[in-house]
Amino acid sequence: MPTLTQFELSQRHRLAFRNERSLYRRKCDATGEEIISIYSQDKPYKIYKSDYWYGDKWDALDFGRDFDFNRPFFKQFAELQLQVPRLALSNAKGVNSEYCNMTFYNKNCYLIFGGDFNEDSAYGILCMHNKNVMECDYSNNCELCYEISDCLECYNVDYATDCRNCFDCSYISDCIGCNNCILCTNLINQSYCIENKKLSKEGFKEKKKQIFTPPNSIEINPKEISTKPNSAKPNSYTPTSPESATSPLSTREILYQKWLQIREKRIVKFANQIQCENCTGNYIKNSKNCINCFDVSDCEDMKDIIFATKCKDCKDCTLLGDGSQLCKNTLSTIGAYNSKHSFFTIDSSDIEYCEFSINSSNLFGCIGLKHKKYCIFNKQYEKEEYELLHDKIIAHMKKTGEYEKFFPAFLSCFNYNETTANTYYPLSKEEALKEGFKWK
Repeated sequence: MPTLTQFELSQRHRLAFRNERSLYRRKCDATGEEIISIYSQDKPYKIYKSDYWYGDKWDALDFGRDFDFNRPFFKQFAELQLQVPRLALSNAKGVNSEYCNMTFYNKNCYLIFGGDFNEDSAYGILCMHNKNVMECDYSNNCELCYEISDCLECYNVDYATDCRNCFDCSYISDCIGCNNCILCTNLINQSYCIENKKLSKEGFKEKKKQIFTPPNSIEINPKEISTKPNSAKPNSYTPTSPESATSPLSTREILYQKWLQIREKRIVKFANQIQCENCTGNYIKNSKNCINCFDVSDCEDMKDIIFATKCKDCKDCTLLGDGSQLCKNTLSTIGAYNSKHSFFTIDSSDIEYCEFSINSSNLFGCIGLKHKKYCIFNKQYEKEEYELLHDKIIAHMKKTGEYEKFFPAFLSCFNYNETTANTYYPLSKEEALKEGFKWK
């Protein structure tokens, strides 16, 4: 196991609380219906299907309890986890998008994981504000695209990586402001190009017709056929490669393999940063003062972040959605303000050590609260009483050495090999158990 930096250790620890893509059939504990869930049937938690969980037939305050100052905070939180029902899928405010997870505000979407504000789209990972796209990973504000990764504001583009403001293109990489280009790399503001060669409009149309009509005119070296993924990101989709170099190839496979060969020879920038000021890291777009950040767009004054969109003033966080501000040591948010050491915070403020907080404020150590305020361990208090108890519990946690730390590994509801952490930081069973994570 390679030695990880403190930044990587913190990111891995938080990601071990997030299950994006391990899905199971199980029963809803409220209705008995068979549902799809990120929790397998053998998990000890109460799991409700989404419409029931968001409904008014139950109240998470019914599970409220007093805080015991004779015991550690995290052990008491573990007991609360076993009582409060949990969402089968973390899929908030979606429309006709039942089979998405870790997502918000999607419409007519299918198997989108970690992507928000998409419409009429399918098969994507961490994709935002897209419309009519398929196989779209880590890409934002794209439309009518297929099989793209790390693209921004592209239209009618297929098979592309690291491109911006391109349209009507196929099999391109590291291009900006291009249109009507095929099998090209490292072009800026170009049109009617094939394999980086400029053609007339009429010549391009004729050559394009030859390329996409079998048998096409593109040649590949069978010895160089690659099975490498189309992106450096984990688990990015790759079209099925031929079983052997002698197998007959479809037009799509020929073009795809030629594209991979061309990409191998492209010029690679030291970092993918677009319209940035005073930023360090990689895959940063339209951002300012973002230090040691990765996959960040439209953000300002951020540090030690993996994936964020339209956020400000956050530190040491993972996967922050639109509008999050003043967050610290937090995982999976959207519209969160002053969220600390918490997980899955939606349109809520002043949240600390909580899970599944929705349209709430001033919560400490709570799970599954919606439209609530001034609660501790799911118990309601008056404002003054809440503030006194809040400060007293923090003092207690400082004495026990628990405060300012994210939830310990034993509080994750998932086995390490079910989580997003294992995608980016794979461990063997022995290594995971040694680190304190669970395994199945």
